[in-house]
Amino acid sequence: MNAKITTLFVTLLLWVSACVEPFQLGVVSDVRILTVDATLIDISQVQQISITESFNAKGTAFSSPVLNASVELLVNGKEIIKFIEKGDGIYALPSNFKLKKATNYQLFFKKTDGNSYQSAIEKLVEVPEILDIHDKFYKDGILKNEKYIPANYVFIDTKDPTDEKNNYLWTWQLWERQDVCETCEGGRYYTGIGCKQQIEYQGLFFDYYCEGDCWEIFKSSDLNILNDFTSNGKIITNKLVAKIPYYTINGALIEISQQSISTEAYQYLKLLADQTQNNGTLVDTPPAAIIGNIKNINNSYEPIAGFFMIKSIKNKRYWIDRTEPFKLQIKPIGLRDHTYNQEPGVSGEAGRPPLIKCLLGPTRTPIKPDGWLQ
Repeated sequence: MNAKITTLFVTLLLWVSACVEPFQLGVVSDVRILTVDATLIDISQVQQISITESFNAKGTAFSSPVLNASVELLVNGKEIIKFIEKGDGIYALPSNFKLKKATNYQLFFKKTDGNSYQSAIEKLVEVPEILDIHDKFYKDGILKNEKYIPANYVFIDTKDPTDEKNNYLWTWQLWERQDVCETCEGGRYYTGIGCKQQIEYQGLFFDYYCEGDCWEIFKSSDLNILNDFTSNGKIITNKLVAKIPYYTINGALIEISQQSISTEAYQYLKLLADQTQNNGTLVDTPPAAIIGNIKNINNSYEPIAGFFMIKSIKNKRYWIDRTEPFKLQIKPIGLRDHTYNQEPGVSGEAGRPPLIKCLLGPTRTPIKPDGWLQ
């Protein structure tokens, strides 16, 4: 794998999942890639970035944190704000920091090896509100594994400002009610132990219901971007922002995030989308290298994955009512790849099967989301 493909692969992984687990490449390369995940947003929350270095060992790529770096944010070419190191390659701005409209920002950092880096200048352009969200059900909505599955298409309407050039990015987060909090393969679940392998259950699996309320969380992975070249000053109508599989007969809650990004960020994401979403596979030779806006001041030839990005965000939640597919007697695909299977009863064992706590995490929550209607 050459440096171009490695950079593309690492950049895509950062965007889609921010995953730091090792992943199989199937090739051997000694290319080391500095990766910078640096997006600041105008929502009241702690703003932080991550700086890591990805490397390949025997066909498996790993990500290691860049520690003890000196990281600064330059505001309008004058004010310097220092980041605070949090560990594991995470650097955060002071808690009272807030992005300001029509303000320029630039990222600088220096590693302990003496190499210094700087980003291009990014400017905050305020994003308009989402005017309306609506959806439409399609029986053959999504092609998955050479088979069409039912889905709700979610659309938005928004008013594009007339006095400035705008570039948009849409992402979403979905909450679905979850009933099963654990599946054990080749054994049964025991409180305090977890799934325990047992010879008599090899080749079998058992599902365990959640204790109390639980919601599964799904997040978008596709890059959905648009510039206002043809819609400047007009109302953008029926913009498709999500295709949500018909998981269950229950309703679902979706939060649409409408984001304003710079022209440079739009061009970067468009190139990334063209080379990953529209091409064959990640191992195809890309037509162009993915070049971000961060460079090594000491060595302009160093490949750097990632992009320093400033985004304005407006969020809006919408309830997906699944009455229509229920009336049409269309079978939902479920939240699991199999039907529910409970462990067999065993004589003399009380309290079986146990209920499993719904643990708060990136993909699951026991906390009822705001806007949930059931």
